[in-house]
Amino acid sequence: MDDSTSRKRRRTMLRLYPDEDEREALEEEPGYVEEGTGLDEMDIRMATSADQYDTFEEDEDQLYMQQAPSDTLIALQLLRSQFPAKAREVVQPFMLRSQLYSLVDDRTLVDRELDDLRRDRVVRVLKLPTAPDDYAFMLAEDYDAAVQHQYQLMQEAGTLPEQLQVFPWFSQRVLARCSDNSITHHDLLKLLPADRKHKRRDEVTEQHISLLLNCGLLTRHLTQKDTYWFALAGIGPLIKSLIKGRKDLLGMLSRRRYPEMFVKELEQKKLGQSLLDSRFHMRDLVGLGSIAKVDTTSGPLLRIVKN
Repeated sequence: MDDSTSRKRRRTMLRLYPDEDEREALEEEPGYVEEGTGLDEMDIRMATSADQYDTFEEDEDQLYMQQAPSDTLIALQLLRSQFPAKAREVVQPFMLRSQLYSLVDDRTLVDRELDDLRRDRVVRVLKLPTAPDDYAFMLAEDYDAAVQHQYQLMQEAGTLPEQLQVFPWFSQRVLARCSDNSITHHDLLKLLPADRKHKRRDEVTEQHISLLLNCGLLTRHLTQKDTYWFALAGIGPLIKSLIKGRKDLLGMLSRRRYPEMFVKELEQKKLGQSLLDSRFHMRDLVGLGSIAKVDTTSGPLLRIVKN
């Protein structure tokens, strides 16, 4: 409920049930004008029907709760804002499930809310080749921007216009209707040509699909025939940085007499030529359970978890 609506309701109630303390507080609000005692029919109905008023408030509370961002979405937005600058020059920001686990204690809640965000098409889920359970999460708008970027690159490379049209088809017809992290060849051929707006079907060829594969927006599923993972084009260098950064950070801790280090100290360390910074890797490893974060009087400490 916005401030103007709230003030209007309070004025209506005060005119019927005057309270001096509240009236004085209301009159001190910016923009308040004494409205007299005359009430129109709508004001009377709102003020005299307590049941309707309470129900209206409850409905607005429920609506607010439905629209309020979840803990997981807030964590995603935080991680996005802190995505390393060097990595941002290569790809749109992506986040890891392990990083979310490091920020939100309830992992079951994270998994459930991530699935809700996926089904609502707020986030895209992308498979990473680093491990069987490694997935990247991107805000849908960022993934759309990544698709547009590939379109521009292919256009600059001289790709024929009839081939380039697969990119808007991919965004508007496939991504808009498929929220899963993979898609079958059959479903891809079904969605790509379907122009619902103009009630027609465009001609889609294997060359269109090959273009999506070659630019990195799709990758072939390793175990399921005729199935593709949705992917992030250009992520190759960051996959190398992710693998190497995990190894370097754990090695840095294990070489110390006591395998631990303060967060502030570790954040100043450079991890070789990694495009991802120490904070990115710390959250990843905490969420994976490889290191533990311990609060001390001198500040948070990271310690290797012994198996």
